[in-house]
Amino acid sequence: MASIALERSGLSKKQVIAATTLGTALEYYDFTIYSYFAIQIGKLFFPSASPVNQFLLSIGVFGVGFVVRPLGGIVIGAYADRAGRKSAMVITIMLMALSCALIAGAPTYATAGFAAPLIVLAARLIQGFAAGGEFGPGTTLLVEYAGRNTRAFYASWNFAATALGLALGAGVATLVHTLLPKEVVDTWGWRLPFLFGIVAAPAGMLIRRRLEETLRAAPPMSASASGSHRTRQRSALNAALTTHLKLTILCTFAELGGSVSIYITAFFLPNHAVRTLHLSSTASMTSGVVSSLMLFAVAPLVGKLADRIGRKPVLVTSRVILLLTVYPAFAWLSAAPSMARLYAVSAYLSVLVAAQIVPVLVMIPELFPREVRATGIALSYVVSASFFGGFSPLIASWIVERTGNPLAPAWYVAAACAVSLVPVIWLRDRSREALD
Repeated sequence: MASIALERSGLSKKQVIAATTLGTALEYYDFTIYSYFAIQIGKLFFPSASPVNQFLLSIGVFGVGFVVRPLGGIVIGAYADRAGRKSAMVITIMLMALSCALIAGAPTYATAGFAAPLIVLAARLIQGFAAGGEFGPGTTLLVEYAGRNTRAFYASWNFAATALGLALGAGVATLVHTLLPKEVVDTWGWRLPFLFGIVAAPAGMLIRRRLEETLRAAPPMSASASGSHRTRQRSALNAALTTHLKLTILCTFAELGGSVSIYITAFFLPNHAVRTLHLSSTASMTSGVVSSLMLFAVAPLVGKLADRIGRKPVLVTSRVILLLTVYPAFAWLSAAPSMARLYAVSAYLSVLVAAQIVPVLVMIPELFPREVRATGIALSYVVSASFFGGFSPLIASWIVERTGNPLAPAWYVAAACAVSLVPVIWLRDRSREALD
């Protein structure tokens, strides 16, 4: 199946990876750029709150995008299992561009009153829906294109693409903070990265247009079978929630540690460095670039390693190391906060995060049958990333404010890693086995 798809598309393996993942990178740039301007958005759209509550409300709106990610994953994942992976990926990239346009043009509270935060909230809901729907079809397509000895390497590139999107977002945010005066950034400069994000739609569609569909074509429908599409969509969701329910639950909790770890590393830590450790905003933005680029560089290497020695050895080893060392890493940074230490901790945690996520990322589609595969990823990876990961920055910020302990988030990460080790026991390692 993989070789047939490659032949029909006329693309090399490298071109297939690029065509799939560059669009993903653009989407995750759009989704994450919000977090780098949470302080400015809080001041302009929640002006009546205290500075702490402004930040918490703004981060809460960021987290709301994760609430609808499972819905987007389920709806678009089921669509991908019915109509094809490629069609689903076109829908998500159009929705992401729409949400960026809404935020870029949103009036402030001073202009539109209560309607202003509602517009931002609506945009984040659309972004969450689109981001939730992107990951399942994209990962599924890569795994189905790959051979049995390269599936982890192929799947790793979809995670690497999300990291590239994070790096692009952090890089653009750093440029905005560096090149523009603070008062300009606080008033209108924060809108510029969202305007740039609107180009995700045409760019992503051009990149993906030559991909070959990997879902087996269904027989032509008769006129009397007008409801069959809806039936097939429901059957994929029903199968994931009935026949494969145990697998869905195990995969969700197996991903918990990686979901919490990446959002603490990529989103919470940069803001934590400014608000709690009193480092500069430039250091904060640059640390986001460092961690994202490290994730991007390490993910394919982890994929190759997982193809060579198996998914479970890589996953368990990295998770145990992170569990044991995350607290010392936070303690070392807090003892003498500096740009160098912030970059070192960000890079170190990113290596272990990538080593956790990539093995699980390929295990999930390997364990689900083809007709339920995109839906299965949505109900496990996306749900975990949304509920356990998406609200991690908010939870960690709240814990720090309540306890006054800047090291408290490390215990949160360690607990998530410990819990997510348990379900791995029951997951089958399908390294080098035939996919279907």
